[in-house]
Order: sequence, then C-alpha cells, then structure tokens
Amino acid sequence: MNLGHETEQVEFKKSTSELKEGAVSVAAILNKHGRGELYFGVKPNGDACGQDVAESTLRQISQTLGNSIEPRIYPVVEEFDDGEGHSCIRVSFEGDDRPYACKGAYCIRVADEDVAMTAAQIESMMTERINRKFPWDERSSGRTAADVKEDVLRAYVERGRKRGRIPFDYADAHDALSRLGLLCDDGTLTNAADALFCKSRYVRLKMGILATHARTEILDLHQESGTVFELVDKARAYILNNTRRRFVINESGPRDEIPELPTLAVKEALMNAYAHCDWTLGGCVQIDIFNDAVEILSLGWFVEGQDPEEHLSGESVSSQGRNKLIAQAMYRSGDIEAYGTGIPRMRDLCDEAGVRIEYVRVPEGTKLVFHRSDAFADSMADNWPIMADNWPIMADSDKLRPSFSATEMKVCEYLSKRESARTTEIATETGISDRTVRRVLKRLSERGIIISEGANKNRTYRLLDDVR
Repeated sequence: MNLGHETEQVEFKKSTSELKEGAVSVAAILNKHGRGELYFGVKPNGDACGQDVAESTLRQISQTLGNSIEPRIYPVVEEFDDGEGHSCIRVSFEGDDRPYACKGAYCIRVADEDVAMTAAQIESMMTERINRKFPWDERSSGRTAADVKEDVLRAYVERGRKRGRIPFDYADAHDALSRLGLLCDDGTLTNAADALFCKSRYVRLKMGILATHARTEILDLHQESGTVFELVDKARAYILNNTRRRFVINESGPRDEIPELPTLAVKEALMNAYAHCDWTLGGCVQIDIFNDAVEILSLGWFVEGQDPEEHLSGESVSSQGRNKLIAQAMYRSGDIEAYGTGIPRMRDLCDEAGVRIEYVRVPEGTKLVFHRSDAFADSMADNWPIMADNWPIMADSDKLRPSFSATEMKVCEYLSKRESARTTEIATETGISDRTVRRVLKRLSERGIIISEGANKNRTYRLLDDVR
C-alpha cells in the first residue's frame, strides 16, 4: 500500500523511534495550517512498511506529543491495517492556538520540511494569539461617553431602527452604548465604540491620486481623521468624485449619472476595510486612484482560514473576521448586511457594471483593486475630445460617453456657459479649490478640450470651438 507523498500537512515516519522528530513536524504543520496528519510505519516515499504496535504504543505517542508541544494539543492516535499485513499508526491533530513550540523551538512547515521560524514570524503569531483571546475591539479605549460625537451615534441608532435591528429610541450616549454592548465593565468605551463614534486621535484615512503605479508623482493628497462612518463617507465621495461618470440624458427630465464604479460596491469595500483591518497596526485605510485602477488598502491580511478568492467566487460565506464587535455594530445599523455576504454582493455589483475586482496580499496587509473598465479608460484617448458629436454635455446626445471625472465635468460645464474665465473665477463659482482647478485645467489642456490665453495672472481658459 502506498499513501502518496509527504506534503505540508502530511508527514511519514518509518517507526516510533522517530517520535521526537515527528513531534517537531506536528508543531511545524500546526503553525502553517492548523491541522494535519502524522503516520508511523510508512516510508518517506509513502510505502507502508508497518511496525510493531502494542497497547502502550498509542499511549506513548499521545503522551509524548502532549508533553513536547506547547500549547498542549490532544491528537487522535489510531492503529490501522494497510490491507497487506502491515500495522501502521495514524495521528490526526489540529489547533488554532499558534505559535506552537516543540521543546521550546518554533518551526514552520515549508513543502515537506520543518524550517525554523524567524523572530518576526513568532512575534506576529504571538500577537495574533493575544488578539484572538482578547480582541482589540473589545478592549477598553480609556475614553468615556463624553467623548462620543452624539450626532453620529444618534444617526446610527436611527438607521438601525429603520432597519428593525435596533429596538430602542436614542436617549443619551451612555444609555445607547450600554444597550448596544459597546461599554466595558468599568463604563469606559470599548475600542469598537471609540472607532465608530469618537473623533479619531490619529489619521485613519489617506487618499491620493497618482500619475503612475511607480508612485513618483502624486497629483492630489488628503489625510483625514474622524469616526469610521464619517471616514467612509469622505472616502466614498473622494472615489466617486475622482473617477469618471457616464451621463444619460432623458427626453423629459434630468440626466442620469452612472458612476464608473458601483456606489454600493464602493461603500461595501470601505466598510469591510475598516471592519476587518488590523487596528493594532494603526487602523488606517488608504485610497490610491490611478488611471487604470482604484485601490483600497487596509492593514492586515484576512484572518487565518479565510480565502478571499473563495469569498469572491461565492464558495465561502464564512463570517469569521478580526473585529466581530465592530462588524456586529455595522450590521445593526444596516451599514453592512448579513455576515459573509458582503464580498459576493460587491462582486455581483461589479460584474453587472463590467468592473473586475481582486484582492491582493501586500506587505502592509490587504489591497482591494477595482480595475477601471476599458470602456471608461478608452475615452481618455488623446484624439477623442476633438469629436464634436462626443462632447459630453451636448443636450442632443442620446447617450454620453464615460469620459470625465466629476470635477472635470463641473469645470467644463462652467466654461461652456462663458467665453473664458480665470482660475480664481472657476474655483469661486464651482466650489473647487484653486489647487484642484489648476490640475484639472492642466489635464483638460493636455487632452485638447480647452486652451489657455494670456500669461500669469491674466491667463484665461476657454473651451475649444470644436467642442463647445
């Protein structure tokens, strides 16, 4: 009988004379996968050779593994016959309390070998263990109900009442947070309550527009602090205002604006970024907007046992996450839906809009990438804007092309009603900052949509006659 090959989760030993080495493999496999199997009476090539198995043999294996590995494990040890007259032993084991040490040494499984772990790996796993036993969002923040932004909490309770998930009226911050289970025993706010309803003491959101993925030219940069709900609103507005929209003009009534990225998918992505990020690393979410992608970075990768591809495919609907108290609070207000359904719903919305999304593991943690669709990207071609029948604000166009960001559209609409205008005039009338207006005018000039006349303070901008 042949049992196949050794893998990252399967180890073969010819006999219990190699029990000490087997214990090392068990700890290494647990550190990598959390479960596995160890066989005695099997050669390294998988051929069963058998060994003598007495009543005390199984007990010896169980006791040795229990005494050698810390934290303690309780394996299942059983004898089996390979059908060819060989008695073998199978040891099945699992545990979620890593890192596991064998006689004080820490190893991790790599292919079919047990490799010594680095100090950084050990420290990371130790931190994960502490966070599993004492989750960050359940710990005391040291703040009190007096630190709560009551307008944010009151609006939160109202959203929850409308969804039928919060059964009480808002009275005051302390009462609401107590009913929501967001206070510690000493009356201080949990970290979850702090993050959700207090102004953050640190920068929790970074947003930028970058010229290339080399990140050498930053076109715009913002840093924000606030409650999670406020930051999600700011991030969503930033993304939607700096990506393109398609305008459809109806025969009777206002035009419809179709965003390049589905609004609900963007909100879901941002809520997930805060709900599942590793707050012990800072809890900052970063938004990077490129010409071909929008990336949302949150600190920390998916928790052990969670595969983002399985969630995107719908194969997994597991709700296991890093900050259960925060996620539960977001669910009660309706800001996220049923546990485990957010990623598939986001995928469905993006599929419908023709937007490809993917999760990428990076050194800092988790990066969700919205790949901007070719249909929108193609409209950035230099020769497109000079075609008069494609001008995006023409009233006689049945369907308008997805070509401009919201700020670009606002500037173009303003200029379409005037012969020309200065930068300060455009900024004042549109409500866009001078700095942003200058960048927008530069982009529109490079794309052949507007031209500049004059110099310095007297410089004015006007639409090209061909596209007016």
